[in-house]
Amino acid sequence: MTYWDTLKKEVLGGLKPTMEEETQLMVFADEAVKRVNQVLVDSGIEGVAELHGSVAHGTWISGQQDLDIFIVLDKYDNRGQLQDALNTIRNNIDWVFTEAYAEHPYLKTRVNGFSLDIVPCFKVNNGEKIHSSTDRTPMHTRWLMDRIDGLEDEVRLLKQFLGNLDLYGAEIKIGGFSGYLCEILIVYYGGFWKLINAAKKWGAKEALSFSDDEPRKFNDPLVFIDPVDSRRNVASALREDSYGLFIAAARGFVNNPGMVFFKRERLDVSPETMVEELRGRPTDILFLVIEENKADMPDVLWGQIHKSRQAIEHQIEEQGFRVLRSTAWSNEETRHVFVYELDSGTIPQAVKHSGPPAHLENNVSQFIEAYRDNPRTITGPDLFKDRWYVLLRREHVEIKEFMEVLLADGGRDIGVSKKLSVRILQHHRVLLNEEIEDYLFDGLEDYLYDWLKGRPIWIE
Repeated sequence: MTYWDTLKKEVLGGLKPTMEEETQLMVFADEAVKRVNQVLVDSGIEGVAELHGSVAHGTWISGQQDLDIFIVLDKYDNRGQLQDALNTIRNNIDWVFTEAYAEHPYLKTRVNGFSLDIVPCFKVNNGEKIHSSTDRTPMHTRWLMDRIDGLEDEVRLLKQFLGNLDLYGAEIKIGGFSGYLCEILIVYYGGFWKLINAAKKWGAKEALSFSDDEPRKFNDPLVFIDPVDSRRNVASALREDSYGLFIAAARGFVNNPGMVFFKRERLDVSPETMVEELRGRPTDILFLVIEENKADMPDVLWGQIHKSRQAIEHQIEEQGFRVLRSTAWSNEETRHVFVYELDSGTIPQAVKHSGPPAHLENNVSQFIEAYRDNPRTITGPDLFKDRWYVLLRREHVEIKEFMEVLLADGGRDIGVSKKLSVRILQHHRVLLNEEIEDYLFDGLEDYLYDWLKGRPIWIE
């Protein structure tokens, strides 16, 4: 038995559901599907409730009690049918539902310890026009049924490998590998080890397909043509940095396989430890803390967070501060924290501002007129070689002062999302370095420790 065989057995020991766990889940799943189907029959809705996703595929991981129940409507008339089906379920089953949104609405609920997503879609066959993105899901299940048999544990290994690297999930927050992408990658390569050995050789871009036909062109780092819809790239949500990290991890694993790739040590970082880390750091860490009563659903929220963080970063750099890197953390309910690492939170008072080339007469005249009597002008306007310039006095040299001015209107005019700009107006705090101490709980302290360390888990 090789070291990998031993390691694989140990890893799977914590991933594969027990017989008791599987029986409990399947009994509940059957009851839930029957209950939804009874409502459809009683309400005269032509369609059927079906179990899909990782539970239906047999690739779910122990402890992850999430069920995807799809209401597959027989006939398409209009997209309003999707909402009508959800309203019917909500009004006739006494579960506590939350309505969520992806490409269209769906219902979320938690019953007897199980998390359920109830998703409406239309019945389509391979090659037929789809009416909503979720119409493909039943086709995915049908396509996988025969092909995934015997490879379920290989998928579990890949999911755990990716989850440990924070690369599992196609949602905006992660930008990684979806469950379906994991499954078809394992089918394509025939197992986890074979996939990892292939991935270590992937280039800047990689294109995969089960078909011999020339695939449609996509501008994504990884392209995997959906076997049930040749117009779709299953890996479209995968970000470039996530793709690169996966390749690096594959190389690291092949060279030195170990449990660190499947299970990271639990952090126990105290606020005091983080404060000392921040005080001793040669850079400045800027925090924008935004608080609210109840955030949007995670995928909507993270779209707002990424857009807003990038918009603010652009303005910080335009002012002359140098952003080395940035990130965001959220408890996804009441608190979001934007983090910017700056080479310094204070910049020089003077800045050189270049003007037009000397031969552009009209532009030069406008430049001179603009800066000749400008109260911010320190030196100039003058010529250096073939270009006019001035030395200007910056309006803001302290990052905290600049941020308060920048966010005076919530940041709406600079590209902060509408929802978050309102929250910023209502309650926000701009903090520098150890001033974040009062917020180092709820997981922020662990996230920040990892981020400041700034290296993959297998590099010690």
